[in-house]
Amino acid sequence: MRKKTHLQHDNSKISTQDIVQEGNVTYLPKRRKRGWKEFFSYKVRLFLIIFILIATGILFSPLFQVKHIQVTELQCYSQAEICKKIGLTVGENVFLFGKRNAVKVLEKDPYIEEAKISRKLPDTIVVTIKERKVRGYIPYMGSYLYIDENGRVLDAKKSFTTTRPMVRGLQFDAFELGEILEVDNPESLDIVVKVAQMMTKYQLLDMVVEIDVSDPKQVHAYVNKVDILLGDITDCDQKIKTMAEIMKTIPKEDRGTLDLRDMSKPIIFQYLT
Repeated sequence: MRKKTHLQHDNSKISTQDIVQEGNVTYLPKRRKRGWKEFFSYKVRLFLIIFILIATGILFSPLFQVKHIQVTELQCYSQAEICKKIGLTVGENVFLFGKRNAVKVLEKDPYIEEAKISRKLPDTIVVTIKERKVRGYIPYMGSYLYIDENGRVLDAKKSFTTTRPMVRGLQFDAFELGEILEVDNPESLDIVVKVAQMMTKYQLLDMVVEIDVSDPKQVHAYVNKVDILLGDITDCDQKIKTMAEIMKTIPKEDRGTLDLRDMSKPIIFQYLT
């Protein structure tokens, strides 16, 4: 008759339900061999650990240190100034450099409309910037507000070095850097924006000295010694295009008035002595 008993085998506990006693013979259950799935899982884990260690070593090796920095050529900042703004230096790891934070820093600058930063592996950081450009100046309390073609205030300085149209006739008490100028006569600001865009289109920014929008129905532009009567903003594109063409033919020393208020009539330049 077989009897069940409890034994120890290879330091592993065996359930009494698995042991059978028959006479003087004890029957032990066969030891279960480790399955191939368990062995395979162990190999995979070991491989992953080794792979991660090797990959980490490569990523943080000199191979991926910044050796080259490419920055869009700008009017307002040099490459060195941009790198200083975002804390980018040669020798930094390309993967550790915080692109997202750097973009936020750049786009807070009034002169920068949009910024993108990318990696060109293994050792190059590319900084691409869409720049806002100064299209005119507005006199304000002994200083000059630098504005773009949308009327956004980019800067405020005591002086300027680049020739741009001087805008007069806007009424306002305060301004905020990086924001569209808030004025009491918004119709006049709309004219400034439209005229600035057309002057940019026809490359007149270096020529025009002053724009007066005090009266939105009687806008004046002054080039050298010529007073250009633009009237209102009707046919603005055609008026600015005609002004650009005619002013190229008038000597700088000549004084007079160019009437462009009604483009359906003959254009008259009246000399002044």
